Amino acid sequence: MSSIILEKLLIMMIMALIGFVCGKAGLIDGATNKKLSNLSLLVINPLLIFVSYQMPYEKEIAVNLGIVFLLSVLSYGIQLGVAVLLVRGKGNPAAGVERMSLAFSNNGYIGIPLVQGVFGAEGVIYMTMFVTVFNIILWTVGVLFMTGKTSLRQAVKNLCSPAIFMVLLGLLFFFLHISLPSILLEPLETVGNMNTPFAMLIAGATLAGSNLLGCLKKPRLYFLSAAKLLLIPFLTVLALVGFARLGVDSMLIAVVVIGVACPTAAACTMFAHRYQKDSAYASELFAATTILSAATIPAVIWLMHLLLERLAG
Repeated sequence: MSSIILEKLLIMMIMALIGFVCGKAGLIDGATNKKLSNLSLLVINPLLIFVSYQMPYEKEIAVNLGIVFLLSVLSYGIQLGVAVLLVRGKGNPAAGVERMSLAFSNNGYIGIPLVQGVFGAEGVIYMTMFVTVFNIILWTVGVLFMTGKTSLRQAVKNLCSPAIFMVLLGLLFFFLHISLPSILLEPLETVGNMNTPFAMLIAGATLAGSNLLGCLKKPRLYFLSAAKLLLIPFLTVLALVGFARLGVDSMLIAVVVIGVACPTAAACTMFAHRYQKDSAYASELFAATTILSAATIPAVIWLMHLLLERLAG
């Protein structure tokens, strides 16, 4: 597990470094970075969501997906609750960035490979449901965090985003046993797989415009990193392990915990670009939590395993 985490973190850092160099060289300026963010959020990420549900239908998998959905909603209740309690909105211009950085995890790139390495292909299927809940909340509560205001009309508009549409379409195809022919599926998969490289290039280019040495001197950065990587995952573990006594498969619990334990989502930086917030600060939080997660993810998994063993005993 540790080797999987370190390998994925290293790959991410190398891609972000390429983006950093491009930013310093002027190949990706602020305007270009914003366009890349919109392309990733509105086209690439929705396609990735849709193709993730192009799998054979099985009744047991469908039931387990429902369980993972409920556990994921509960976990996001914890994440959003902690984000709102720890980050004050009044007088804090960075409140939206900080709340998003606490509430949303990079479960797509780190979570999916980690689950695949631990549980195989079946685990990945359940991780897609966690990612689905992530996108629903990202485009509703995440937008509220960034804009600071909402209305019924705006909430409905946010739910009409390409990502939410592809979530619904993907689930519809799954439950109706509709599989796309390879001539259509392959190009959609290829574009969807661009999600992580784009996100890393955007984050790296954004970091190029920030003061990296200065961010290391910010105590707030370490406080938020500790809350994101330790407090929220530990609270999630305590809230979810009890479901094992109700007969819930421990693998489903582990999938959700791993999703929560991942570092800050790269989407936070892209949202900061999209809504004209402090994208440099968002990238700093992304970089700090990504590096530190190499130590914290194994600790969270160890705690979960320990508690599950005690419940089983």
